Amino acid sequence: MATNKSRLVEMGVVPELAKELATMETATKIASIATVATADATDATTAAALANALKARLNALITALKA
Repeated sequence: MATNKSRLVEMGVVPELAKELATMETATKIASIATVATADATDATTAAALANALKARLNALITALKA
């Protein structure tokens, strides 16, 4: 499957510009990911909730970087 960057190169956009545009797109996706609003852990139950919230945000960041 073609990436946005490869499509820009195919359309004749200068590769350096394509790289810059792809980076901007990724930065926009990352900027749209919310911060973790879960309260600090004070016991095992809240520690598990915080760990799950952190995992979800980390996976969202990884997905945005792969795009």
